[in-house]
Amino acid sequence: MATAHHGTKERYVFFAWAFLFFLSIITGLLVLESTENKRFLKNQRESIVEKLSTIRARLESGVNSELLLARSIIIDVETNTDITKERFFKIAQHFMKSSNHIKNIGLAKGTILTYVYPVKGNEKAVGIDYKKITTQWPAVQRVIKGRKTVVAGPLNLVQGGVGIIGRTPIYIGKGNTGTDTGEFFGILSVVISLPSLLEAAGLNNKDSLLNISIRGKDGLGSKGEVFYGSEDLFANDSVFMEITLPEGSWQMASVPVNGWGMQSPLIIYYRVIAMAVGLVILFLLFIQHSEMIKRKKAEERRIETIADLQKALSEIKTLKGFLPICSHCKKIRDDKGYWKQIESYIQDHSDAEFSHSICQECAEEFYPDMGIYDENET
Repeated sequence: MATAHHGTKERYVFFAWAFLFFLSIITGLLVLESTENKRFLKNQRESIVEKLSTIRARLESGVNSELLLARSIIIDVETNTDITKERFFKIAQHFMKSSNHIKNIGLAKGTILTYVYPVKGNEKAVGIDYKKITTQWPAVQRVIKGRKTVVAGPLNLVQGGVGIIGRTPIYIGKGNTGTDTGEFFGILSVVISLPSLLEAAGLNNKDSLLNISIRGKDGLGSKGEVFYGSEDLFANDSVFMEITLPEGSWQMASVPVNGWGMQSPLIIYYRVIAMAVGLVILFLLFIQHSEMIKRKKAEERRIETIADLQKALSEIKTLKGFLPICSHCKKIRDDKGYWKQIESYIQDHSDAEFSHSICQECAEEFYPDMGIYDENET
């Protein structure tokens, strides 16, 4: 009963350890999965940041390099306020050849667009007054008041297409105070093709793994309208990045095309490895438990055998040493000096009992007439 109870207890202990082992394996796996998923998500975001940084650099370089070309024209106008149409076209033509995205260059005297190069396709733009174009006048006012280059748009151009306009105010001479404020002369506008600029930056790549949106119309950053992509990206857990413009900015938002991967592809391998390790260790524990049970059973059998032997030995009385025996009557002398019949002596010193009979030789010698053994033989 005690052995059975002990065996049951051993099984309970084994299952308890097995349960704790699997619990620790599962806990460790969950911690590992959480850490790996965080690392995986972080790597995704870092990868998007890296790709957006490349796009941002291309956009900023594209806009700023085109606007930089216009600075030479402004210097020429500042030194020659009576610039003719031919002179302006000659300078504009030179810079158009060096440009990748400029659609046209315009010079407004005051707020009226006076010259536009090239003329073809831009006939409708010549002579317009910015004050009368409600969609553009606020941006033009920012240029005049701010006295710095401002990027407006994207917007639908009067001459057709979609573009952004870099407008730079031109001031002539010095103010009454002697400061370099000068008198407002006009505005040099550089129209940059938005589709061409975006394509050069890699935004129209059909193989791209990113969804990208851009907002910040008229350089207003996060407060401006979305002009590329979906507005929904700005409400999601997107990666954001600022694109710096002269006196303004745009804001990009991006997520992977297929959404954020919440689970690392390595998780399945971690689970398989954890399961394999768990089964191997459980198998080893089971073997160790079985061997331990076998050893305990063998020990119990050994103890039982020893107990049985000790019990048998305790029940055996052994006659040993020299026994004085009469050579004639076969009596044995005991320790007290008395002579006893041999059967009485053996009965006193062992658990043996005697039943009397007669051997064949004695029967023939002492009872020849009875024929004891003759009858048995027949």
